[in-house]
Formats: sequence, structure tokens, C-alpha cells
Amino acid sequence: MTCQYVFVVEEFSAMSKGCYDCPFNLTDCSRPHCIPVDGFQKTLFVANRQMPGPNVEVCVGDTVMVEVRNLMMSESTTIHWHGIIQKDTPYMDGVPYVTQCPILPNDRFRYVFKVTRSGTYFWHSHIGSQRADGLFGALIVRDPPKSNHHQKLYDYDVHTMMVNDWMHLEADVGFVRDFHYRSNIAPTAIIINGKGRFQQFIDQNGTVVYTPLEVFTVTKGKRYRIRMIDSGADNCPMEMAIDNHTMRVISLDGNDIQPVNVDTINIWQGERVDFIINANQTVDNYWIRFRGFGLCNTTDPNTSVYQLAILRYEGAKITDPTAPVGYNILTPKRKPRSLNPNNVGTETRDAISIPLLRSLRPNDVSSTKRPDQQIFLSFDFYPINNYDYHRAGLYGFNQAFPRSRIGTLQMNNITLHLQAFPLLSQRNQIRESMLCNYTTVKDQPCANHANNAQCACTHVINIKLNSVVELIYLDQGLNGFINHPMHVHGHFFRVVSTENLDGIVTADRIRQLDKEGKIKRNLNRAPFKDTMKTPGGGYTIVRFHANNPGYWFFHCHFEHHVNIGMALVFKVGEHKDMVPVPKDFPKCGTFKM
Repeated sequence: MTCQYVFVVEEFSAMSKGCYDCPFNLTDCSRPHCIPVDGFQKTLFVANRQMPGPNVEVCVGDTVMVEVRNLMMSESTTIHWHGIIQKDTPYMDGVPYVTQCPILPNDRFRYVFKVTRSGTYFWHSHIGSQRADGLFGALIVRDPPKSNHHQKLYDYDVHTMMVNDWMHLEADVGFVRDFHYRSNIAPTAIIINGKGRFQQFIDQNGTVVYTPLEVFTVTKGKRYRIRMIDSGADNCPMEMAIDNHTMRVISLDGNDIQPVNVDTINIWQGERVDFIINANQTVDNYWIRFRGFGLCNTTDPNTSVYQLAILRYEGAKITDPTAPVGYNILTPKRKPRSLNPNNVGTETRDAISIPLLRSLRPNDVSSTKRPDQQIFLSFDFYPINNYDYHRAGLYGFNQAFPRSRIGTLQMNNITLHLQAFPLLSQRNQIRESMLCNYTTVKDQPCANHANNAQCACTHVINIKLNSVVELIYLDQGLNGFINHPMHVHGHFFRVVSTENLDGIVTADRIRQLDKEGKIKRNLNRAPFKDTMKTPGGGYTIVRFHANNPGYWFFHCHFEHHVNIGMALVFKVGEHKDMVPVPKDFPKCGTFKM
């Protein structure tokens, strides 16, 4: 079956005229084209004047056809289908200058691909800061009941929970201020399915009112599958809990696991977690609580960012729960079972780390075979003269006022700068001198940041087709403890190890620990994912079978981080192995007279 959609992408506004008397008349908040968010009016990028954008809900084996019409005044765009590996359709991956040219204003592009795996995915813009300002939506692929491993565990699959960190400042403005002045722009709020509370309104009686919270309705005695998607964009991972309810986690990033019961779930930007709740409590309203870490945690509970949604049993009063709320109020349990907690790995026994889980898929070559290639990727913020915002001789890193200095995020000491044409679709234009990796730059001063020099180039790592790759990515712990969520395109990987270490982390240190037998790997049905954080000052080890030829993006899923070059490209296979370029596929590049 072919499922057809049209996305009309344009600038729009939260709390627009389409909201009429919202929030004083709450019915108006649900009008078509009303996007209340948290009550604060700001410019958005949206599809079909919705946020989240249109749900794409299909079945395994369907063909998805989405025509994207770009009606924005001055912005190009692309759409990435996050978690869809695009086997045989790599040109549909939606990464500008890797798999396609940007879709220009007043232009159209039709994405066509087949979905072969069930699961919870999502779509989002892959240009600039558009995802941070609303251009995203859910992509749900369902199995027939007989193929659904968890079908007997729940009664209903009707709830999708898209969570976002949210800035009141337009994200691109925040980006410019942050990197050109160091103004420490941070998310202001968290929103759930485009809703939340922040802005206060005073009605004619002097009563404070807010925009509505998202409500998830359940029937007592029934079990519900809830698909949670973190479509956020900034350094604000979240922890979530539901009052009086345990959650049974059954899937990560669209990949089924052996079920595990938890009290709280931690989720990073780009991740998805499917869980089941049993509506076995008294008919009432219950808080669904979210709190942010990273930039959302100011260390002051009065200013740290949290948000609420409501779990409402049918028959309960249409009112808020009565339990107290606050940043530090998440669960009454002293030692809750927490999934994937912030800044820790398997070194702690007080939480459930991802490598401790078990996939329902049997072991494959990524588990049973010795890796053909081992790749180390180190990253952190480095004190160098970034050409974009610390230009040497004018306001270089050591010249600028200390308060305005900002380190440069690099992978293996390289900032990604892409070419002016897509590597995949115009690969015949690639010359060896255009590409780089640590091997090609290691003898240059910038490889070790001599004199604050910056290596900036098209960072491509070659991988032999059908090889087993072990990827070890590590945060060196030089400047704080950010947990970067790393996302791979075109593949799923097994998460075999993750751990926080004391002190500075280097590839040589990991090699020595491994030589001493101190690196623990789960090689027995390790869980599959496509997005996985690494602890700040720690490492994560993943393995994947490189069986999908093409040029595939690998990057941090914090939007501002990928925008300044915390990314690279895996070239899987040779050009002869890659799918032929579709007829009349759009081209772009540099014009010279």
C-alpha cells in the first residue's frame, strides 16, 4: 500500500489569530491552526500549520510518499526520517549536502521510501534550527498483530508522547547570540505534544489562567502502550515519571527489548522509548512529570525547567491532579528504578543502563564476530580559533573577553564542513583532496590545536561494505559533563558498553583499560538503537553491521552542536556498491564564470 502525505512547510506563529480567545476559552485552544504551546507567542517553522506536524502512521511493508512544499520566505529545508535506515533508498534520508540538495523556497521535493521494520520513529527538519522551532512530527510503523512480540502485553496503542525542550527566543537567534557573544541561551520550558504551561494570563475576574496541558485518557482496567519521542533540540535531556504508576519498557528507538519495569525514564534528544502502563489505580487524575537536565537544570529548583501532563481516567473530573508539583518532585520512592540515567553507565547499580537490557532480536554478526574495524571518536569543547566565531587576529579565543569565549566542538579534532553538493547524489564530483579524516590531517598543526589552530574539512571515514564495525565514542571530560546523544543514519547499532570514568578520557586510556580486561561488553543480544548518549567524561561502545552502502551522517543530536560541526560522514562501501542516482534528481553546487 502507498500512503501519501503533503507537508506544506511555512513560517507561522504560536498563539496566532487562529487561537481566538485561548486560553480564556479553552475550546479555542483546540481550533485548527491554533498552536498554543506554553502561551508564549513566537515564530515557528511548521508543516500544515500544526505542531507537532502531521502524524505519519503506516504498516510494515507500506510505501511512504511525502511531498514537501516549501513555502517559507527565505529558508531552505529538508526532512529526515529519523530511524528509517533507507535500505535501497539512501537519497531519501534528507541530509543536506550528504544525500540531497536543500529544498529551496517555493520548491517541492517528494520523498518515497518503503518501511520494512515496525517501531516508533519521527521526522524532522535537518537544516539549521528549524526542528527547534517546530518542524517535526511522529512516524509510527505498526506490525500485524501476529508479528508483534508484545501484542499480548497491552490492550490499546493509541497514545504518542512527543516531548521537546523549548526556547522562547527563536532558535537561530539564540544560536547567533550564544556563539558570537556567549550569552548562555537555554531552554525556557518543556512541551508535550505541543502543549505546556508557562505564560500567565489574567482573566476578567483577576484569576490566573494558562494554556492547556496535554491529557492522556485511559480506561480503568486496561493496559496502554505509550510511544514517547524526544524531538527536542538542545542540551536538555529529560526524566519522566507518572504518579502512582510503574512503566514497563518494551522498545527503544523502534527496536523491541525484553520488558523491564521502571519508575522513571530518562530520554535524550532523538531517542524513543515505548512503555506500557496498567490503568489499575483509582479513577482520578495523575500527574505525568518531566524535568530537564543539562541546560535545563540551573541547580535552583525554582528556575530549573520542568513540565506536566495529565493521565486522566475515564470518569474522573476534568480538573488538575491535586498532588504538589515542582522540579524536585518526581517520584516518592527513595531509590526508584531509573532507565538510562544522566551521566552514568554500567558502573552504577542504582539504575538500568542501556547495555544491561536484552534485544528480542537474536545475535547477529555484530555480536558474534570479531570487529573488522574499530573506530575511536573523541570529542569535547576545545579552546581554538574557530573561523566562524573566534577569528584569529580579531577576536581569537585568547583575545576575546573570558566571558565571551566558547570552545569548539570537534570529533577527532576536526570540525565538519560539507561541500556545496551532496556527497551521495553527486559523488562523481568528489575529489580525494576534498575529504579528510584524522589520518589525513594528523601531521598538520591543527590536529593537535597548535597555536589554537582549527581543522575544518569534509570529515569522511571509509568503511568496507558488510564489515562489522566497533565504534567507541568518548567525551574527554575537559569542559564539563555534557552527555551528547549521538545518532547514526542508515543503520542500527548494538549498545554493548557505556561507562563514566574519573579524570580525562582519551582513546589511549580506553585501549589500555581494554588491554587490562576492564572494558565490559555485552555481546549477548545487546539492544539495538540508532541514538545513544555517552556520559561526560566517559565512553560508549556500539557495534553495527555495515550492510547499507552509501554516505551516512553521524552526529550529535543537539541541534546547535551539529550546526557548528560536531558530525562526520561514514562512507559505507565503494561507489560501485551504491544505489544508482534517481533520474532527474536535483543537483546543486558552486557556480563559476
